[in-house]
Amino acid sequence: MNSRKVFSLSIAMALLFMVACTSESQRTEPVTTTTDKGASTAPPAKEAGKADKALVRAVNALPGSAPVDVFVGDTKEFNNVAYKAVTPYKETPDVQKQFAIKPAGQDSAQPLAQNTEGISGGDHYTAIAMPNPDGQPTLKVIPDKLTPPPSGKASVRVINASPDAGELDVFVKGKEEALVSGVNPETVTNYKEIDPVTGALEVRPEGKPNALVTVPAQKFEAGHLYTIIVTGKAKGAPKLEAVKIDDQLVGAAGGAQASPTTTPQTKR
Repeated sequence: MNSRKVFSLSIAMALLFMVACTSESQRTEPVTTTTDKGASTAPPAKEAGKADKALVRAVNALPGSAPVDVFVGDTKEFNNVAYKAVTPYKETPDVQKQFAIKPAGQDSAQPLAQNTEGISGGDHYTAIAMPNPDGQPTLKVIPDKLTPPPSGKASVRVINASPDAGELDVFVKGKEEALVSGVNPETVTNYKEIDPVTGALEVRPEGKPNALVTVPAQKFEAGHLYTIIVTGKAKGAPKLEAVKIDDQLVGAAGGAQASPTTTPQTKR
């Protein structure tokens, strides 16, 4: 290979590295989010940031709860969010705000849970309602940090929203190494980079081989960021389940196109 070709290749690789390392708020790609209910697309982070808006979505992981409304400040941003629902991202002013959940349609009711968080323009956040080990509602606002994984890799994180399942490991069935291990209750792990893989997803008690719940036919693709939310109860109803959220920066280097999938869940 001559010096000109080596130089050109080096420049191309440097540009790809710079694009991959662009901070979340400066990304120019829209984000497509896919769950078993379908897909939605949020505007580019940089575009939202120029308007001094953050991008927020809501998740109701309160087992067996009635639908809730989610307030950001004094504004009801999300209506009638059912159990296990994942809303699309919504642009929200980027100032310190009090987040709160109330029973759906009861605007004057006392909040079931609330939390005060500062949110930054162009960044993505998930406001998730989940129970503590006593079964009482809590509300967490989680930075999503949506930047593409390295070329050829996927990223995965786990949220343990079950009040009674204890510490958890999450495996792809047949693999010796856990996707994520030792996830405490009410905990959100950092993203972990993994090789693309397809197989049944098993949620196990930490350090034990038996699956508490199995989700068949799961696919983890290069260029995607996955959030696995473990919700429900290990004992009693509603049963333990795993909700998968698939985020992708559409058009990011090395990314693949997302497609909605629906997969049944079975409990052992």
